[in-house]
Amino acid sequence: MAILPCRAGWQALFNGTDLAGWSGDSRLWRVEDGVLIGETDDAGRKIDANSFLIWQGGEPADFELEFQARVTGGNNSGVQYRSRVVDAAKWVVGGYQMDLHPQASYLGMLYEEQGRGIACERGQRVKLGDTPEVAGPLEVPAVDLAVWNSYRIVAQGQMLRHFVNGKLAAEIQDVQPEKRAAKGVIALQVHAGPAMKTEFKDLRIQQGAKAATGGTPTAVWIWKGIQPAENEKVFFRREFQLPAEVASAAVTVICDDEHRLFINGVDLGTGGDWQTPRSYDVLAHLKPGGRNVIAVESRNEKGAAGMALRFRATLKDGKKLHIVSDANWLCSGESADGWQNLDFPASAWPKAVVVAKMGDTPWGAVMPPETE
Repeated sequence: MAILPCRAGWQALFNGTDLAGWSGDSRLWRVEDGVLIGETDDAGRKIDANSFLIWQGGEPADFELEFQARVTGGNNSGVQYRSRVVDAAKWVVGGYQMDLHPQASYLGMLYEEQGRGIACERGQRVKLGDTPEVAGPLEVPAVDLAVWNSYRIVAQGQMLRHFVNGKLAAEIQDVQPEKRAAKGVIALQVHAGPAMKTEFKDLRIQQGAKAATGGTPTAVWIWKGIQPAENEKVFFRREFQLPAEVASAAVTVICDDEHRLFINGVDLGTGGDWQTPRSYDVLAHLKPGGRNVIAVESRNEKGAAGMALRFRATLKDGKKLHIVSDANWLCSGESADGWQNLDFPASAWPKAVVVAKMGDTPWGAVMPPETE
């Protein structure tokens, strides 16, 4: 079986030949024809506790993980991420898991192994706190677990998103700082109980906020929260330090539905078409060699006020500085006098929530990655 080459910016987790780079019980895991296989039975491979094949390549924090998988037998499997090794000698892992389960409501759900258990079923959006708040629903098309399906996990800050065959299956905002994980290992599961077989191929990861093309950061959609409100208005801020020798600078911004852009308190104008980003030449309003602030007022008369933005400064030596909308922005649902100014004390504002990467539904790729 041919192993697909990784796209630019992506790293393969599996070489298609052997278990190099992974740690697991050799009774249970093997490679055949380019496929990574975990299998149990009722004899020499019977297990009484879940066992994991643990990737040795690090502890990813923010990332996208893609793979294809199929599961057969009367049992289930899963993919751990941002997880912790509980017992390395016995290959025990705890933490976030995208569940590969034959039950429709569990396929693609978030299950926290050795933790909070079922956190978000398939078809739900959940704000995971002391008392989980469920918002949704999401579409739940039929899936045959025993055939090859494509899966994707997107972890960005406190937002976790699971996709099954390109459809968003579960979306979680983990707002319990004492329980959520910011980084951790990736691992594959064989489940205790009835005999089973789980198979994986085309495992690949892209870490951080870099675009797959050219290494340029890609803007993502950010909101004040994952639960839309009617007639919402949100105020976003991002402060940054700018080098002294700046040759040109521009901001491209889009909001659902309307935006107003400020640079260091200067009102640069508005736009109201969420399908068409508007670009602004902002060089004249920047403070080269000093602190600066980009501020955006976003409005939506029908729901949540989302925003996506890209700032690019070209220095006189040809180097480029990029800032994009991500979880580092601060936001508030209430304005205050001078909120758009550099000297405004916004340290108490909460961070924005990443709700979609550029290209995801319902917006689509309205602001594609910038080409150099």
